[in-house]
Amino acid sequence: MTVNWLLFLPAVVLLWTPIALLQGKKARHRVVDIGWHGYWPRTFFFGLHWFDLVRATVGAALLCRATAVDLIQAGIDAHPSLLLRAGVLLVGALLQCRGHLEPKTIHAPFAYIAGLVLGGLYPTVAVFSLALTLVLAIGPGLPGAFFPLVTLIGAGLGYLLESMTGLFDAATLAPAIVAPWLLTFLLGKPFSSTYRSRARIEITSPLK
Repeated sequence: MTVNWLLFLPAVVLLWTPIALLQGKKARHRVVDIGWHGYWPRTFFFGLHWFDLVRATVGAALLCRATAVDLIQAGIDAHPSLLLRAGVLLVGALLQCRGHLEPKTIHAPFAYIAGLVLGGLYPTVAVFSLALTLVLAIGPGLPGAFFPLVTLIGAGLGYLLESMTGLFDAATLAPAIVAPWLLTFLLGKPFSSTYRSRARIEITSPLK
């Protein structure tokens, strides 16, 4: 197994940094399954989510390059590289699931997982997988279904568009993508997500 450590180490730092460490005073948690009317703008435009998306995309792309292997030539010798990649991705996803602001829930790392898909799959496969998943999960109001759906769709499209290479790429991502979803069942805790709090307006009395 050959690993490019100059790419591997930065990838691990990007992927293993818990997002909870970066949540500032303006971050608020809300259970995903309850109504989000009025919260979507503060969620979608929350800079922390976009940072999470970018760093996961870059981290996954670096990790794939660091552990790149020719499946046809390597054969069974490719397994250690793929297992290493899958293990790093899995640990990274699990580290994102605890939000220090709301310990009684599982932090739903939507942006992080989307970044893993963008950085870990072929661009065409990744974009179509995320688009279809958003339509099937977020549209009908089933946000928790995002994780298993993007796993299945990514594997199916990966095989259709990129043959076995695309399927193996999706397989290395699968444990990391479904892990947050499985945690909600194992621990009996709901998903929560972060949004930006409103700015407080303080009214100063002119008599002071």
